[in-house]
Amino acid sequence: MHRHHQRTLQALFAHPLSHGLRLAEVEALLVALGAEVSRIDGERLRVQLPDGHDSWLRCGGGGGAVLDPEAVLRLRHLLQQADIGPDHAAAASPAPRGDQSRRLVLHLDHHHTDVFHLEGDAVDHAVLRPHGLWGSGETLTHRHDRDLAGQRAPLDSDYLARITDAIGDAEVVLLLGHGHGESDMRQLLMRHLSHHRPDLLQRIVAFVTLDDGGLSEAGLVAIAREHFGNLPQRHPMRAPGQETPWGA
Repeated sequence: MHRHHQRTLQALFAHPLSHGLRLAEVEALLVALGAEVSRIDGERLRVQLPDGHDSWLRCGGGGGAVLDPEAVLRLRHLLQQADIGPDHAAAASPAPRGDQSRRLVLHLDHHHTDVFHLEGDAVDHAVLRPHGLWGSGETLTHRHDRDLAGQRAPLDSDYLARITDAIGDAEVVLLLGHGHGESDMRQLLMRHLSHHRPDLLQRIVAFVTLDDGGLSEAGLVAIAREHFGNLPQRHPMRAPGQETPWGA
């Protein structure tokens, strides 16, 4: 288990009860433990562990949401039912320091993904855009995305694969996004990783839900600073087959 997840797990079982647990880290921990996490609505999160135990948490909205004491106790009880405690799957070796590791921030959307690579004192930005199914923008509505049999919306596998490649080059990853169900690209990406690259799930250390899908670039960097520490000057980066926003 990644050091970030181990720290979050220990905080869940801390005495006295922790009052500052951020939903972003807790949600990422649960996914790393193999749980299926989905939003019931803007205020509640449903959690189902691999052994079948499930529960829901009242989580509120916004990227800075924290778990209230009731939610911490509910989640602690759920994990105990699955024999998961504060020392579950402790890391065998220390991970790189947060300010030295290759950090990645992804602001995910069906139309494009902002990719921020953070390494040392550099912050590089690129944009990934879908070239296939989602690139046309014609298959993004809930009804149009489903066939007559009521199956899941079709996926743009090429787009998801290129995002996965970016995660493979990082050591810790922060996912930003918004929406619910099929409209939440984070959930689609996690499903893709679970099937194709489950080894990368441990690298995702936090989920942040944005109330405003049009958050400015400065706002995105501020969220990254909150989770990863100091972020100095950034530089444009060209991703393969993509153009930077500045035409560099």
